[in-house]
Amino acid sequence: MKFIPCPVDRHLIGIFLLVGFVLAGCDSSDPDVSEPLEATLVTDVPADPALGVDPNTGRPTTTGRYTFYSLRENRIVLRSDEANRADSISADWDIGFQSTNLIFNGGSSGMGQGAAVIVEDAFENVTVAPAGDTFRVDGQAGCPSVFGQPGPKRAVCPGSGNGWYHYDAETNVISPIPGRTIVVRTADGRYAKLRILSYYEGNPVPEAIDPARDVSRYYSFEYVFQKDGSRDLSTR
Repeated sequence: MKFIPCPVDRHLIGIFLLVGFVLAGCDSSDPDVSEPLEATLVTDVPADPALGVDPNTGRPTTTGRYTFYSLRENRIVLRSDEANRADSISADWDIGFQSTNLIFNGGSSGMGQGAAVIVEDAFENVTVAPAGDTFRVDGQAGCPSVFGQPGPKRAVCPGSGNGWYHYDAETNVISPIPGRTIVVRTADGRYAKLRILSYYEGNPVPEAIDPARDVSRYYSFEYVFQKDGSRDLSTR
């Protein structure tokens, strides 16, 4: 038997190919297509707030301990007022808060791959995490001297103007420095960006903060975590 091919309209072939391309482009499982990330808002993370006042000195009493936070899971791993510190020696947390001090789970501060770098740009403008050798690690990166003494080795340096905040000596208000974004390498080696919004409980309006009324050592911040391991930090 002789096979006789059926004639095919070339216009139909073009239509079929076009439909195929459109369907392929709409496949949400395409690994090369990623949706912009959304920022997560976190309020009132306690950073060793005052427990009371020392009657002998009149100074606030604190524990001197850190609150550890997981950016990967968006939760407090260990609060500063918890005496059992076993979870501090783990890779469960990414960033620690104590007063105005920040630490990251790596180097001298933890067993993870944690590190950080301050990028002097607006939060929304930081769309890509810097290259790996740009990051600073606790215990390895030096900071400016304080009162003539060598500065601590921190990824984010303490002191007014050195890191994330400014201290106003006239009003005693601590304020985040605008245009500074903290890019974090998490304990498992992935990336996040973070912007501190407030150092006072309730995230009060900055212009209305009164240190005699507003309780300090409570962080409010927003952050973006890239779970796929890439350096892409672009947001909606």
